[in-house]
Amino acid sequence: MLGYIPVNMPVEKKFSDLQSFGPIVEMISFVDGLQEMSAEEIEETAHRMCELPTNPERTMTMEEVVFWAGVATGMEVCKSMQEDVLDARSAEKIQAYSSLLAYSTKNALVDLTLEQLEPSK
Repeated sequence: MLGYIPVNMPVEKKFSDLQSFGPIVEMISFVDGLQEMSAEEIEETAHRMCELPTNPERTMTMEEVVFWAGVATGMEVCKSMQEDVLDARSAEKIQAYSSLLAYSTKNALVDLTLEQLEPSK
């Protein structure tokens, strides 16, 4: 587990095509690090992460829009389970599937970054 990784650090030009994945990695690391954060840190981070940028229709990438749609869907699944609309077995299947996708996303981003760091031979 990496813990929470803020993405507001400067990004070099050669990684600009990966920049749209920043909020995705930030949210994944935020969720991974929740156990180690105080209530104040959680609230502050969640508030900052959920602020819309200026001109979101021009500055948000399709990857970010799809990602936030996924977050919203996950929240609805959680709410449905708490309200006993969704059974525990189905919720576990959704959890397993989404965990697999989160793991795959992390690995894909690491692979993309390593490709850019090491020019092809």
